[in-house]
Amino acid sequence: MKDLKVRFWKNRGYYVINAARIGLNERHGKFETEDAAKKEAEILKAKFLLNVDVVASEKPKLFSVSDAIDDYLANQELLMTTAYHAEQTFNLKLMKAIKYDGMQIQKHQIENLGAKSHRAKLRTCLQLEIQNEGQSHDTMSKRRKHWQKFFSYAVGRGWLDANPIADLKLPEKDAVDCRAPKVQKDFISWLQTDGLDAYSAAYINAAEKVLASGRKKYKKRNNLTIPPQRLELMMLVAMTTGIRQGELRGIRRCDYSSNRQIITTRQAVKHETKNVGKIKTSQGQNRRIEVPAEVCAMLDSYLATSKFQEPTDLIFPSSVGTPLRKNDFSNICKPIRKACPFLDEDTGEVLHFVWGDLRHAFASNLIDRLGANWAEVAESMGHTNADFTRKQYGHYIEDEEKSQRKREAAGGILVKKERRL
Repeated sequence: MKDLKVRFWKNRGYYVINAARIGLNERHGKFETEDAAKKEAEILKAKFLLNVDVVASEKPKLFSVSDAIDDYLANQELLMTTAYHAEQTFNLKLMKAIKYDGMQIQKHQIENLGAKSHRAKLRTCLQLEIQNEGQSHDTMSKRRKHWQKFFSYAVGRGWLDANPIADLKLPEKDAVDCRAPKVQKDFISWLQTDGLDAYSAAYINAAEKVLASGRKKYKKRNNLTIPPQRLELMMLVAMTTGIRQGELRGIRRCDYSSNRQIITTRQAVKHETKNVGKIKTSQGQNRRIEVPAEVCAMLDSYLATSKFQEPTDLIFPSSVGTPLRKNDFSNICKPIRKACPFLDEDTGEVLHFVWGDLRHAFASNLIDRLGANWAEVAESMGHTNADFTRKQYGHYIEDEEKSQRKREAAGGILVKKERRL
C-alpha cells in the first residue's frame, strides 16, 4: 500500500493527511508541522494494515447527499479559485434544497440516487427545476455543469456506479445568444486613450489609499495591482492577436520570438482554476500568432526590465511569478466600464466592457479585411472548425450586407437628374 500523502492547507495554515485510501477524510487531522503529520500518517497506515481484512469486509458507509457535497467542496477548495469555489457552493446549495421523491435531495443517501431506478427520475426532476427557474441559458448551463461535476466526483469516490444526470438536456440556445458582440471602432480607439486614462486615475487613487491605510491592509484595499503601462501592453497584445485570456496569462518568454515577431500558444491557465495546462481547443494548441512590429517593440522593452528572466518565466505574471488571477482582469474592467460613454447599438444601454471584448475586437478587424473567409478566420482565432466561427461572427457581414441592401432600396425612390449650375 502506498504512503498516505501529507499536504499543507494554505487557507487554514496547517498540515493535513489525505487518508481517503483508508476510508477517512482527504483532509484528516490538524498538524502544525509536516513531520508531525507524517508520523501520524504512518500510524494510521499501520493500524489500517493490521485490520485490513476486517475493514475490507465491512459494508461501505452510506453518505447523505449533504455529506457527500461537503466532502466534494472540501476537496475542490485547494484546486479552484476562491470565486469559482463560491460559485460551486452556491449552485450545489440550490440543488440540495430541491425536493425529490417527497424529500430534499440533501437528505437522500448518495448511493440510492445512483441506482438505475432513480437515474431517469432524478434527471427529469433536475431538468425541470433548471428550466422553471426562468434564468438565461448560460445560467442553466452553469447549474448543470456544477451538478454534473459533483456526481462525477461521487462516481470517482465509488459512491455511485454511474453519473445519474450525465445526459441532462437543456433547451436549445437562442441563435442570437450564440453571436459574439461586434465591437465599435470608436470604442476601441477610446479604450486605448481615455479608457486607459480612466484606469490610470483609479490605479493612482487605489495606491494612495494603500499608503494612507498602511501596508498590512494592502490586499484588502487595493484590487488594482497591474500598472497602467503594463495594462496597455496586455490590451494591445490581446487586441492585435486575438489571444484568449487564459492563453495570455500562460505565455512564457520562450513562447515569444522577437526576431520572427510570433507568439506560440503552448499553454493556458485553465478556466476558473490556478492550474496551467493545454489550450482550450486542439486548433489553438501550438498556434503561431503574428504580432505587429509596434507591439513587439513594446514587448521587448518591457521584457528587458522584467525581474523574471528565465525562458520558462511567464511574460505577464503576478508579483511573485505565478499566473495572474481571473479576478485581476475583472478588476481591470471596472474603472474602464464606469467611465465608458458608449452605448450598445442594439440595446441602447451603456456598454458593459469585459476583457473578452478585446478578442472580439480582433475578430471584427480580421473580418473587415478577410471577409467571409471563415477557414482563415477560424485558424487565426484558434477555433476547431470554421462553422463555429461563422455562427459566432457571421452576423458581422450579414448585418452590414442587410443594411446596405436597405439603403440601396430606400435610395431607389430618388429621381436622378442633372443639377443646374
